[in-house]
Amino acid sequence: MDWLDAHKQDLHDVFAQTKQIVSTFPAPLDQLGLAYLAKFDARKEGTTKNYICYLLPYWMKDMSVLPQDDVQKLSLANVFVMLYYFIQDDIMDSTKGEHREKLPLANLFHMQFLTIYRAMFPAASPFWSYYDAYVLEWAEAVTNEQHADYFHTDRSKVAKKASPVKNASTGALLLSNQADQIPAVTTAVEQVLVTLQMLDDWADWEEDIEDGSYNCLLASMRKHMQLSEENTLTVDMIKDQLYVKDFLDTYGQIATAHHDHLLGLQTSLSQMTSFHELLVKNIQTVNQEIKEKRKKLASGGFYYFLYESR
Repeated sequence: MDWLDAHKQDLHDVFAQTKQIVSTFPAPLDQLGLAYLAKFDARKEGTTKNYICYLLPYWMKDMSVLPQDDVQKLSLANVFVMLYYFIQDDIMDSTKGEHREKLPLANLFHMQFLTIYRAMFPAASPFWSYYDAYVLEWAEAVTNEQHADYFHTDRSKVAKKASPVKNASTGALLLSNQADQIPAVTTAVEQVLVTLQMLDDWADWEEDIEDGSYNCLLASMRKHMQLSEENTLTVDMIKDQLYVKDFLDTYGQIATAHHDHLLGLQTSLSQMTSFHELLVKNIQTVNQEIKEKRKKLASGGFYYFLYESR
């Protein structure tokens, strides 16, 4: 996994720097911030990994020649972008205001990435127009996805829930005088973000159906089953589609088509392409594991017990 292994020291340095900055926040926001950061620290086992957020600047080295210091700054900024927008998600998803105490922390995260960007891009830089556009894309996507069914009406808007991630790719291209490559690279990054959301939604479908959040897997399943808005998609129906009727075959084919599209863009971003290939294979692997377990069950309970106990 060159897209990851080649950058382990880079990740260590970026998260160490992030931790050092957060530790300077006024109390008690320093401890609250360190605890929140720890949930996403890529150096630790068992944390939530959002590789594209902090590795995208390093992947951009496949097509942009930048000083290592600039690449690290873009990665550091994207870590703070990630932390800021995850708090926004926490607050929007909460029903009882349980994340209210994180609002001041979010603003400190916001201040950090803006400070980095202001030092790298002067006020007249086109970077700021892109920056504004990505915030608007994010706001529209998270506000309207529930009723707009973006996975079927405008799939690129699924990616736009993470639009601020693109600050890194666009920033790298502007710094390396390759603004003409921004449209193609943006499309490539968005393609990866869509497939990444598909995988997240497979993992989160039980939670999402319980709280009514939009979910690409469930939206795709509804369309596959030709359900109208009045028809309720139940947990039993979902499990039947997943574990009996092999719906992940269909879901996996969509992801495979995404990879073909990504390859067709010819952006020379080989590390990001390898990352996307792994995402597609993960869906295919889960699908195959479901089929294998079903075969073992069909062979009898004792045989299945032996299979699971290996």
